[in-house]
Amino acid sequence: MKRRVVIEETVGETRAAVYEGRKLVELHLDRWSDFRKPRIGEQWTGQVVAIDASIGGLWIALGSGPNGLLSFKGQRDLPRLTEGERVDVIVAKEAIAEKGPVLRHVAEASREKPGVVTALSLRERLDRRFPELAYEDAPVGIFDTATERQLAIPGGGSITIERTQALIAVDVDKGGSKTVMDCSVGAAKLILSQLRLRGLGGLIAIDFPNLRQSKQRSTLIRLMEEMAETDPASIRIAPFSRFGVVEMTRGQDGPSIDAMLNDRFGEPTVETRAIRALRQLEREAKITAGAKMTLSVDQPVWVWLEDAPFDWRAPMTERLGARFTVELGDSVQVKGDR
Repeated sequence: MKRRVVIEETVGETRAAVYEGRKLVELHLDRWSDFRKPRIGEQWTGQVVAIDASIGGLWIALGSGPNGLLSFKGQRDLPRLTEGERVDVIVAKEAIAEKGPVLRHVAEASREKPGVVTALSLRERLDRRFPELAYEDAPVGIFDTATERQLAIPGGGSITIERTQALIAVDVDKGGSKTVMDCSVGAAKLILSQLRLRGLGGLIAIDFPNLRQSKQRSTLIRLMEEMAETDPASIRIAPFSRFGVVEMTRGQDGPSIDAMLNDRFGEPTVETRAIRALRQLEREAKITAGAKMTLSVDQPVWVWLEDAPFDWRAPMTERLGARFTVELGDSVQVKGDR
């Protein structure tokens, strides 16, 4: 299958959209603020901080972020390690929320202190995920609308996606769809595509409209299983419950796009709003070449930019020249003055 990646590197983040043929299937995001975060596929030197027999594994300090878990299970060549020892590991699963990364053993320690041994860029991680990718450098604007809670189902009806700490809840509304079955089929296709697109995983509960016939329920489950085969993640789908709910799980190797962009209430974080403001400044400055630009931002964004976890002014100056200023205002807007 031919895959291509549209990738955009801006001040503060790198965005990537993966297409299979003409279909957008995945979104990936790297934030500059996460530059010390252990990424999937990277090699790190860690130090054993605890041996936990109750979970059958070791807690490993990596020198950045929460401690990672190195399980005894499936580690054939794992040496007998003691607290304080150093060891090289590969990140098999990135930290998600409060849970640290999942690790697998590689070799004896190659560094004197915990830290990254082999870092991987977003392009390099995508190359490992998919072979023979074709890259195109271009704007990736879909992130601004990629985490909407409510989406229309083609043919009628809608779905609402709620991200909670325990699970992903999806409600299906029949709306103007002709039949319950038509709505359910359309919803199933949309839900599975959205889970992959956003990188959502864990336990997912889907409340479909009332499908009374067992044959229809079985048909829908088979259809979902067939669609799940095209997803690189591991997916398990349970039959309809007595209350008409379908439970499923989807493997997750890192935080979702929703979790990276939004807070737990689904609203953009201050960092997201600040990086969007910088993106808007750069876009407007390129349109009005040579003009002096003023980026006006509200109080939360102003505070974040003043105390940002990375230097954004130098790279922005390198891109635009010393022709922009940032001022405190009531909202985010960009003005150009020749």
